[in-house]
Amino acid sequence: MRRKHWFSRIGSLALAGLLGLGCPGMALASDAGSAAGTQDLPFEMVLDLNTRQQPVYDGFSQYVDAFRVSEEDTFHISVDSSDVDLTQASMDYLVITYDEEGTQISQECTVYGLETGTNYPVIRPETVSREKAAGTLYNTLDRCYTIRFNYGEGQESFYFQVLPETEASQYKNLILGKWEKDSVGSRYLYNGQYLKSWALINGQWYFFGDDGYLLRNWQQYKGDWYYLDRSSGRMMTNCTIDGYEIGEDGIADRE
Repeated sequence: MRRKHWFSRIGSLALAGLLGLGCPGMALASDAGSAAGTQDLPFEMVLDLNTRQQPVYDGFSQYVDAFRVSEEDTFHISVDSSDVDLTQASMDYLVITYDEEGTQISQECTVYGLETGTNYPVIRPETVSREKAAGTLYNTLDRCYTIRFNYGEGQESFYFQVLPETEASQYKNLILGKWEKDSVGSRYLYNGQYLKSWALINGQWYFFGDDGYLLRNWQQYKGDWYYLDRSSGRMMTNCTIDGYEIGEDGIADRE
């Protein structure tokens, strides 16, 4: 029997109204998650694991989807142009729950001033600790974790269901798209968008820049070094390159 998710019970229109969001024309936002907003923002949220972007859709909600992540997942900000002032942007961490008494929205905190090059947690560590202690972190039937971005008059929200890493990892092979190559390099088109950051494609890990182009050679990510094959771009493992040993996880023994 297919499980009905929390947003099918409260109704997409009701949820959008509670969050102060517009409903008609609401669509998936790039490759990061589900979104709704009063107007487009000049930046986007990019999940650091593209493969978590497979949507949760129960067949009822036309406007609100969620994405499955683990408490370990992170994201970063990609800007549309150099004149975007991220110091004027903010984001709210919210927890939305539903029970017999109705829908409750709890605002966990607000982060003022965003930065590119920073890996933000999808779920706040403080929230993870509290929800784990209460035994409710993975209760996808009656709660959803939300990030709401604010910039000028624009607003955009992303919804997430949290699963244990062992369960969330089963969605890593859902990337089905196609490679495209031009005079600049190679990109991977998925669901109408070019992938950014990490993606597992046909059993191989690849790393894409914020412009969507495949990265090669040595790349640093979250303080660790990885080597991406100069020809194929795939992440190398269990080998030695330039005198540095690379482990099974792709991380090189390099400072």
